[in-house]
Amino acid sequence: MKKLNEALIVLDADVETAEDCIRLAGEMFEKNGYVNAGYADAVVEREKEYPTGLPGKGINIAIPHTNNKLVNEPAVGVIIPKKAVTFSMMGMKENKLECEVILPLVVKDSHQQIGMLKKMMSIIQDGELLKRLRDSKDKTEILSLLSALDEV
Repeated sequence: MKKLNEALIVLDADVETAEDCIRLAGEMFEKNGYVNAGYADAVVEREKEYPTGLPGKGINIAIPHTNNKLVNEPAVGVIIPKKAVTFSMMGMKENKLECEVILPLVVKDSHQQIGMLKKMMSIIQDGELLKRLRDSKDKTEILSLLSALDEV
């Protein structure tokens, strides 16, 4: 199973809240066999304590994820909401960020998680890439923009 595939990409997502994003991602991951039932609930709970909003270069992103108890296969989702969604900032949950790109992660082991987060950091620091992700209407283009994540 590939970590990235078109079935895990939602463009113009009709989501209002961070929880909506997490539940949408959880449904996609579960439907495609990456996670087991209960995964979305676990991510929602983790997000309350350990928020995942990050200030990107010009565009804020969120990378909701949780531990691996319910994970079958690692994956990366892409949710581009119709309008920015408020996530609390990683490490400073009182700070709120309007996130325009949500990249939910499904991580199987902590070693892999570190590699994924390192790749994510390079994406976050690439303002041009973030803008292209946000503005893309083409799932194939998004897959190629994020292809580095498939190599972790």
